[in-house]
Amino acid sequence: MKKIKDWLLKKYIDIRLKLFTPEKEAQDFPALIRKIKNILVLLPADHSGDAYLEQFTADLYSVFPHSHISTFERSSFRKSDGNWMGLPSEAYLNQFREEHFDLVVDLTPENDRLSTYICALSGAPLRLRLFEGRFPHIYNLHIRTASDKPLGDKLKSVIEQLRVLKEGILGSSAS
Repeated sequence: MKKIKDWLLKKYIDIRLKLFTPEKEAQDFPALIRKIKNILVLLPADHSGDAYLEQFTADLYSVFPHSHISTFERSSFRKSDGNWMGLPSEAYLNQFREEHFDLVVDLTPENDRLSTYICALSGAPLRLRLFEGRFPHIYNLHIRTASDKPLGDKLKSVIEQLRVLKEGILGSSAS
């Protein structure tokens, strides 16, 4: 029964993500980045003790010093947070929406459907993914790095690009 339930959940999330319609209008990313106050970082399930991810969060604070940064770990998703199939309940998703996240940074591997689903339905105007994945239309901010780069270097590239976008092309400081 569990295999059938897991298969149904996977198919349902895939369909919902395929139907997700991103914004059609052009976005002024530097202006949106300058307004960031709330950030959600979706962490990979096996990140415990990963100094790169802890440093990434600290570096986010250096770029957005007056922001609030929250993290989500798949292991924190309890059975009671979802329905019988394991899909996040509407009340659970509303907790993310009520935070009014300006930026969601998804650091999970491509096959983490739950994190992609939360990202899509979070209501955040900026959604960034570190790794290529199955549902690129969910994410509207892509910072490409060489696939053979170590994780720490990729995370540093993301921080530097966010800093450049926030400060502007000429480096003028804007908060």
